[in-house]
Amino acid sequence: MTRQSRLSASWQYFLLGVLLWGVVDFGTAGGFRLAYFQKYGPTLLLFYIGYPLAFTVLIFRWHWSEWRLFVATLVAIVLVEVVFTRNPLLMTFPALVFGIPLAIAVYTPLTFFPLWFVRKPIAQQRALVIGLTLVEVIIMILTTFGNSSA
Repeated sequence: MTRQSRLSASWQYFLLGVLLWGVVDFGTAGGFRLAYFQKYGPTLLLFYIGYPLAFTVLIFRWHWSEWRLFVATLVAIVLVEVVFTRNPLLMTFPALVFGIPLAIAVYTPLTFFPLWFVRKPIAQQRALVIGLTLVEVIIMILTTFGNSSA
């Protein structure tokens, strides 16, 4: 891969990552409610830009393998969901038994879908992409319609 194509791929990954973070978080955590942005606005921008930026560096500058990226995704889950947001699904037993696999299913697309799209093997990951997308959509539906309070 030439320097020019790496640069183009890194920008594509970053921009797709920001877009995906916005859609996934707004749907899964915010339930597509504007009050969510009003309450957490600047912090959300930090996550929406910071996560894709960090992974862009890991992928295109440091050339991490997908296995190392998965481990970094697990670390990101702990940082975002436990340290920063104190998500009760990941901080209380027995909820964490369900919460940990759910968090992995939500964060894996944030890391890998843009990568697979940029590197073109997304069709090879078809079953995984469909399964993880269904999990995301189900969580978005439950968050949006499962609680009527804002």
